[in-house]
Amino acid sequence: MLDQGAIVGITAQIGDPSALLGLPTVYYAGFSFLVILAAAVGLLVSRETIVEEAIDRAIEGSAVGTVYGVIPFALVAFVGGYVLSQAARVGAGGPILVYGIGVLVSIGLVVLAGLGYLVVGSYITEMEGARRPWPGAVVGAGLSALPWLVLPLTPALFAWFVLPAVGLGGTTQQWIHGERTVESERNG
Repeated sequence: MLDQGAIVGITAQIGDPSALLGLPTVYYAGFSFLVILAAAVGLLVSRETIVEEAIDRAIEGSAVGTVYGVIPFALVAFVGGYVLSQAARVGAGGPILVYGIGVLVSIGLVVLAGLGYLVVGSYITEMEGARRPWPGAVVGAGLSALPWLVLPLTPALFAWFVLPAVGLGGTTQQWIHGERTVESERNG
């Protein structure tokens, strides 16, 4: 049975991001900044037209877009989690396969977050004049570091996924409802 001091220690660690790996919150913020910046730059180099379309859709989108922006994260987490649990249950490939699937799911979530933060950062830079996706990548990466600096672990994780959901909402909404037009709805 746990003593009272152990219970207090465990409770104190729940809201402390340093309990995750035992690192100060500044390290998590720095890691977030670097990973999101790398993902955003990778997207700008390899898929600039997709980024431009995502920015346009975010600007034109509605407030409901944030709800739609959560869908890609949920899909990747659900499908990846399901495959991961099945691989672990069956024991196929051993721990290397399980860790590999975990890394792929993490990369998928980071790429989605990178696109979302890039869109939000580019939108913020566009408020001053012309659209500037490259500085928007830096602004987005900076925004990704903020939750880790000012919030405890659980709210920081929540905030870290909600802000890029704003950037992904317009694209996801268009992906889900893209073929719907007035004529297609009228014709059934």
